[in-house]
Amino acid sequence: MRFRKLAVVAVAALAVTGLAGCNTKVGAAAVVDGHRISDSDVTKYLTPKAKPFQLQNSSGTSQTIEPRSYVLQTYILGRLFRCALAATTGGLPTEAELAAADKQITQSQTPAQTQAQYTKYGFKASFAALDIRNSTYEAVLAQRLNATTDAGPILNEIKKLKMPVSVSARYGSWDASTLSLSSGPTDGLPSFVTLEGGSSAAATPSS
Repeated sequence: MRFRKLAVVAVAALAVTGLAGCNTKVGAAAVVDGHRISDSDVTKYLTPKAKPFQLQNSSGTSQTIEPRSYVLQTYILGRLFRCALAATTGGLPTEAELAAADKQITQSQTPAQTQAQYTKYGFKASFAALDIRNSTYEAVLAQRLNATTDAGPILNEIKKLKMPVSVSARYGSWDASTLSLSSGPTDGLPSFVTLEGGSSAAATPSS
């Protein structure tokens, strides 16, 4: 997804106070500011065919994506982005505004075409909407913070929230400097690599 691309060009990696990778309570995949994300929350978006796969990143090199960790990362980022948006002027956009921005991200693709980009890698079709919405939150937040070319403002905004994140070692460790799960195989990418060649710019709803 787009955030990792922005994070790469940040002048300096920011250590986010209170965000770390560690063991969580039994049965929890992660806990974000007291909000528990369970293993079942993650697995409900995966099929038996889900297994690590490779995609090309923005530099053209191959990157391995671990589906379970990617789903968990999407949950975590979604919560962080929503809370950061709520703290900005205008607050969290309405559902209608977000849905309109979702359509800008998927562009001219039908829902079935968008879902197919996920299901071929072992994600369930329903995960497409969650991941696209995550990209919408990020795009809106980036626009509000004037962070369209540099992830620094987004990292700073989330740092100010002081929301503790803990992740089960089964999924990897939380990298506070890039807001991503680092487990060797997984570090970023999808929203299906900007829907396989499409523009990453999303129409930003006004509040």
